[in-house]
Amino acid sequence: MISAYRLLAQKCDYPLHLGVTEAGTERMGLIKSAIGIGSLLCDGIGDTIRVSLTDEPIREIYAAKDILKAVGKRGGVRIVSCPTCGRTAIDLIGLAKRVEEALRGCEKDITVAVMGCAVNGIGEAGEADVGIAGGNGNAVIFKKGRMLRTVAESEALGELLKEIETL
Repeated sequence: MISAYRLLAQKCDYPLHLGVTEAGTERMGLIKSAIGIGSLLCDGIGDTIRVSLTDEPIREIYAAKDILKAVGKRGGVRIVSCPTCGRTAIDLIGLAKRVEEALRGCEKDITVAVMGCAVNGIGEAGEADVGIAGGNGNAVIFKKGRMLRTVAESEALGELLKEIETL
């Protein structure tokens, strides 16, 4: 698909519709689509896109938007998070998923960090517009690498969303 579109883009000046046909289930289909569509968009090839997944159609829309955000063709919330490690002192996986779901419809062009520990979290995600770093039943809310306040882990998502509203 990538080779064919690159060759076609060299041979003609027509608008090109990008898509990976029969990509598969959500997980593999998203990976294949991100590689295929994303690499072509990064090459400056493509005018419209279609992500095809064997899943609910809304998942295709989310995937397409995320691919466009990842290659810098669309604004919106970009979430960065760290992998879990021995320093993770919060339900990072659950929190990251809840943050992602809560911000799915947010159109603000911001980067939100969800980090597993306050030890490295704030520094590693210092460029994020706003973020959260967990630790021992608490979470630190930070903005542009600067700690704003510490809240209970149970209040972390709500407090993060309040901070995002101010941006």
